Amino acid sequence: MTSGSPNRRAFLATGASAALFPAAGWGQSRDRDVEGGLGGTGIVGILTETGSLVLAGRRVELDERTRITSPFGRLSPDRLMIGDSLTVEAASRRDGTLIARRIALTWPLVGRIAARDVGGQRLVINGVTIRSRSAAPELGTRVAVSGLWRGNEVIASRLAPAPTSADLISGTVAGRTGRRTIGPVPLRRSAANLTSGGRFATATGRFDPATGELTTGNTEFDRFTGAAGPLKRLAIEGWLEPAREAPGFRISGLGHSFARNLDLARFQDQRMLFLGPYTGRFAADQVVRLPDDVSARRRLLRQISG
Repeated sequence: MTSGSPNRRAFLATGASAALFPAAGWGQSRDRDVEGGLGGTGIVGILTETGSLVLAGRRVELDERTRITSPFGRLSPDRLMIGDSLTVEAASRRDGTLIARRIALTWPLVGRIAARDVGGQRLVINGVTIRSRSAAPELGTRVAVSGLWRGNEVIASRLAPAPTSADLISGTVAGRTGRRTIGPVPLRRSAANLTSGGRFATATGRFDPATGELTTGNTEFDRFTGAAGPLKRLAIEGWLEPAREAPGFRISGLGHSFARNLDLARFQDQRMLFLGPYTGRFAADQVVRLPDDVSARRRLLRQISG
């Protein structure tokens, strides 16, 4: 796979051989246990085209075996909209076509708009700042937010009516054992408080504006379920954030670790598309800088998808 002209592609590792053949010797079985039972090609990004789905520069087909879900139940294909944030597990045919075995609508947040600026482009939901390019509904409206984490904020791609009265936050678990957070939001009575940091989790329950905590009724872990067999590759759209362990960065809200030999510092503070093998860690070997402009970004991702 190529990503167009050379100025759209850069190898990540410190040398060409390392970029193409990332260093071995990590505790891969341990990493796989942490990440969960993963399957096929894992894709995380914003839906840019329906029909044949395009997200994160990948084109994915659906068939009668494709299972589509949200945190609140099953969905039909016609419920998927441009701007939705999705997690896809896809199997590859011999001709290279990707067939979705599982599509998960992965909202970073579901909750009530507690604050908004005059233009409705800066919101607060469940204690998290949301930045949106389009005007948001009125104060007090309950919405489901599609988008990507950038540090402790979410860059929204779509705001839809909330499907239930439950509040939700999903992303990377952080903080000390017994006092875990997702983004800036502490979790109360959550199974996430007992797990290792860096894992992806979706917590549903009730957000308390007085304490700034989400009291959880249910917590689910990991983005991928193994629906498409052993994971071979990832395609991930997002922003980098600092991490304690090598290589010093992770993708905000993802819940997966990069291979330790990658040189990522040059890609800080930019929306990126990372692609490459999964070997217990994300051994990304290609990266594309994505435009800030929504239309330009969609055109580029459609071009990459072929």
